[in-house]
Amino acid sequence: MQVTLPAIAFGGSARARPIPAAPDPWATWFRAVALGGAGRYAAAAGELGRLDVPGVDEVLRSLALSTRAAHRRQAGRHHHAVADDARALLFAAGRGRADPTSETEERRRAALCDALTGLAADNLGRGMFGASGRLLDRVDQILEARGRESDRNWIWGGRTELRSHWVRAELAMFTGDAAGAGRHAREAEVMSAACPSIRHVIKTDLIAAAAAATAGDVRQASERASRVTDQAIEFGQLPLEWAAAKLLDGIGAGEQWSGRAQQLGVQLKAQGAALD
Repeated sequence: MQVTLPAIAFGGSARARPIPAAPDPWATWFRAVALGGAGRYAAAAGELGRLDVPGVDEVLRSLALSTRAAHRRQAGRHHHAVADDARALLFAAGRGRADPTSETEERRRAALCDALTGLAADNLGRGMFGASGRLLDRVDQILEARGRESDRNWIWGGRTELRSHWVRAELAMFTGDAAGAGRHAREAEVMSAACPSIRHVIKTDLIAAAAAATAGDVRQASERASRVTDQAIEFGQLPLEWAAAKLLDGIGAGEQWSGRAQQLGVQLKAQGAALD
């Protein structure tokens, strides 16, 4: 059975190796997402750079910029990511096509939500919690206006809503609201139950582990984060494996996790991540 780039990026084929070449611009974006999920940031940056040029569909260009911002944010570079997310918002909020179809408008809304959610996450890392909350409120307005038909199309529908729950949970963690973090983590888990994307299911479990740690439930946090490491290894999701190891080290789950997190960080740096 043929493995497609969308299935590797946003479906159940995340373990696929090698990642196929991209025959067109949209496939280039899917390939970049798949490469980023595997922690191959330098290769992903090369693909995304080919989309950040004049003449590329503005919605696709917006999605590419949001993806590059996410990769920078995963390495802790929120101050760099915000510039890409701001440009992503500019392209997503453009005039649009003179003859939009339901599909093109659906993709534009998804790009708009991605840019706003990315900016909200960037602001978390910069300590701008109020701004982060307001950006997430705007995402909620777009989702409500569209109708929360998360099962209609995962990539352009449910995915954007799930990401907003992740960042809502993270905002609650940053502001010391353990109950809120747990609530949003549970809402994300409900959504992920029907999620076709292996990577998003694993990331949701990681968010839930962090929420449990915020609430002081070290046992649950350790169990969940350990499961994340196992799944991330199985499906080749190196950034999530590294993040889970960092969490396990932070909650004192065992001396081995400090060395493991450091080892994974070295591997990510070798593949193009800027973790310092």
